[in-house]
Amino acid sequence: MRYLALIIALMAAPAMAETIAIVGGKIHTAAGTPIEKGTVLIENGKITAVGLNVQVPGNAYLIDASGKEVTPGIISSSSIYGLSEGATRIFSSDTSANDSGMTASFDVKYALNSGSVVIEEGRRQGVTRAVSSPTSSGDIFSGTSAIITMDNKPDMRFAEGPMHAKFDNALNRAVAWNRIRAIFDQVLDYERNKSRVMRGQSQDYLLSIADMEALVPVLKGDKKLVIEMGSEAEIRGAIQLKKDYGVDIVIQGAQEAWKVADELVAAEIPVIIVPEDNLFGNVTMAGTTFSNAARLEKAGVKFSLISGNGSLYYGHHILQFAGMAVAHGMSHDGAIRSITINPAQIFGVDRVVGSIEVGKDADVVVWDGDPLEVTSNTNHVIIRGVEYDLVSRRTMLRDRYLNLDRGEPFGKRYYQN
Repeated sequence: MRYLALIIALMAAPAMAETIAIVGGKIHTAAGTPIEKGTVLIENGKITAVGLNVQVPGNAYLIDASGKEVTPGIISSSSIYGLSEGATRIFSSDTSANDSGMTASFDVKYALNSGSVVIEEGRRQGVTRAVSSPTSSGDIFSGTSAIITMDNKPDMRFAEGPMHAKFDNALNRAVAWNRIRAIFDQVLDYERNKSRVMRGQSQDYLLSIADMEALVPVLKGDKKLVIEMGSEAEIRGAIQLKKDYGVDIVIQGAQEAWKVADELVAAEIPVIIVPEDNLFGNVTMAGTTFSNAARLEKAGVKFSLISGNGSLYYGHHILQFAGMAVAHGMSHDGAIRSITINPAQIFGVDRVVGSIEVGKDADVVVWDGDPLEVTSNTNHVIIRGVEYDLVSRRTMLRDRYLNLDRGEPFGKRYYQN
């Protein structure tokens, strides 16, 4: 395994940041209308020019994108990149506090693995940034996520993510809403009387002091709260929660968001949806529909798209599902924005990434066709001005076994080395 990891590291090692000019392609800036046969100039890791009449320095490395399409790097709004290497417990998994007693105080940043081979696969498919999120703790609050750069570097975490919450299946909705409101009231009490609490003169709280402390920024409005829920009733409850406590809420799942689109716009609550959702998981979400994205776009709701496929190696399928949203009424440009600039805006990193604009980090992908078409592939993936080889453990395994001599015992030539 060490030998394999070393090979992967060497083959996927990026070049140093340099001056790069991507010329002749259709540029989806995610900040305006696409530019046909345009140029993107990258210098010192930043985008320094975009347009039709860009002066290209003589020392620039040229990428001919003629007949191809160029987009900002894809941003995954929900993933476990860097936290798990496989789908079963025999692989390393640091996604949940499990039965530790921690809930809100769980923070994935301490477990991020910059050497993850799964990150390489996502990057190869055009994902350049991601929200690496905790999974359910068994209670409402799951903990804090991290916004990461998909470059396998030790400084991959470039921003703190939001707090995450999910109504556990063991709690009915009435109990869950009562519990979250009781917890919020206790957090406010804790913040007002912290010195008294430290002296042991406080009431008994539903959560530990560490968990209460982790929720203080949420109640102050300094940290977003992503709540996973889907039905119209649950979404209305989240809207009311924001009104009552001033919490900066993002709703994930939101299968019936189209029913309350105007209210979401008025409350300035963005949502994260799975465009492939079409079947209701229970009778409270009978309004689940493929047209959710199109209806939200028409209403003016800020939203991003994610893949509902839980497999680690398929986070990039969001491109295919964004294409599905277009097939069901969403605009093509809107679909591109929903996986680039929209998530950047939702998570507060749009000054750095999310669009092809001067001054932003050079996260840029060149595709051999329409990026929302399932048969299209990446030709070039650039993160912070560095182009990465399109190599991953998956491609190495593919190449290793692609042309085996079937006359030999399976894998014999490799085991002899």
